[in-house]
Amino acid sequence: MAENRLFASLIIFLATLLYGLEISPNLVYQIETSKYEFSYEFYIKNDVPDNSLIKIEIIDFITDGRNYSFGEPDYKYSLRNYVSLFESEMTLGVDEQKPVRLRFNVPQDFPGATGVFALRITQQSASGGKFQIRLSYIIPFFVRFTTVPIFQSIVIKNLFVRDLSSEPDDKFGDYGSLITLEIENNGNIAFIPKGSIVISSQELKTTITEVLVDSFDLVIFPERKTYYSFYVPHIMPSGMISVNLSGKSYGQNFDTTFSKRIENSTNTTIINSEKKILLFSEKNKSGIYTLEIQNLSPIKTTIFPEADDRLISFIPKKSILYPYRSTSFNVRILTKDFDFLGDRVFPLTFKPESTMAIRDANPSYIILRGKSIRPSLSGRIESSKTSSTLVVFNTGDCVLHFDVIYNNQKLNEEPLIIFPNQTINLDFGRLINKNQLKVVYGPYNEDRKLTLEEF
Repeated sequence: MAENRLFASLIIFLATLLYGLEISPNLVYQIETSKYEFSYEFYIKNDVPDNSLIKIEIIDFITDGRNYSFGEPDYKYSLRNYVSLFESEMTLGVDEQKPVRLRFNVPQDFPGATGVFALRITQQSASGGKFQIRLSYIIPFFVRFTTVPIFQSIVIKNLFVRDLSSEPDDKFGDYGSLITLEIENNGNIAFIPKGSIVISSQELKTTITEVLVDSFDLVIFPERKTYYSFYVPHIMPSGMISVNLSGKSYGQNFDTTFSKRIENSTNTTIINSEKKILLFSEKNKSGIYTLEIQNLSPIKTTIFPEADDRLISFIPKKSILYPYRSTSFNVRILTKDFDFLGDRVFPLTFKPESTMAIRDANPSYIILRGKSIRPSLSGRIESSKTSSTLVVFNTGDCVLHFDVIYNNQKLNEEPLIIFPNQTINLDFGRLINKNQLKVVYGPYNEDRKLTLEEF
């Protein structure tokens, strides 16, 4: 079909799992204690199919969630000099598990409500055979001394906005904004927030977007500052932009706001479709889809949805999109004749009422599914000296969804979608054994499962 030429080859990166060291119960430890002298233990298990030599070292640890420093001898909130190991070296057999025991002897006049350090654990297969693995792990520890009152003081010092439509980024693409906050911790405890960042426009008197913060991506140690960057798909307007950071850290509420005037001369309306595929078939030919469209820009505009007028209808015919707000259309089909083979694919486009440019960041497609379809997928492995790529090609006449299975584990979080005659390249980032690989696929929106195992 001619419309299938619209779908270009797509590259997707997959993460695969390696053998290694199993660390339990956590990979980051937050300990609460009223004592300055105490012991603590956790467990490590050897998942390598060989005996492993384990070495453990106590190191300094400072991070903002993305960058790390392991040598800060003068940092007064470090516990490195007050922690010792019962055993710094051990050998683990295959599937053997042992405890790692720590002894704490912290001075009573330690200045922080939290202290920090980390363990560097190295693992090496013990035998001299062909199978050799050398791995290194960093395990952070945050110790909260409950006898010390918390003094929390978080301040946003500055705000930077990068418009990706004028300055594209290899990771985030060519629309939206990369927001960077300069944040300073003037308190006596590590800042590990669970909350949100709300961005608003004073001129437009509206909230632009809200971003949840609930991870170690943003960490600020006492008497330190960081530059925290995050992506939003929205274009920022000219004028005063306010950023509010609020939530809880170590059970304490925090709330801080910073405002800054920015300039942006954008003249493109960026919209985002809620659904990627609207599928009609003999079973639901009288049904109606509600399609939500969000305005990611500061521009007010009127939009008209367009597809094949003979087969597809929209209600309303047009709608006003206000800055950073949503509108919706009901979509139904005018034809009741599904006496054809395969899927018919219709890209859904939107036209502006004015001469203002418009761009759909997440285009949607309307699919009419015929009375009979022929799902078919082919694949091959292309390998270099260091990595393997799975090339998948839809050789059938219908839209497919599929999962990639390696060593009995699914590698993609959500099902991947591939259109007829589309090719997708899946980069594993390392060499793989194709005998452990399979692809499970089926027609989009159906439970039918087929398996591809020949590569």
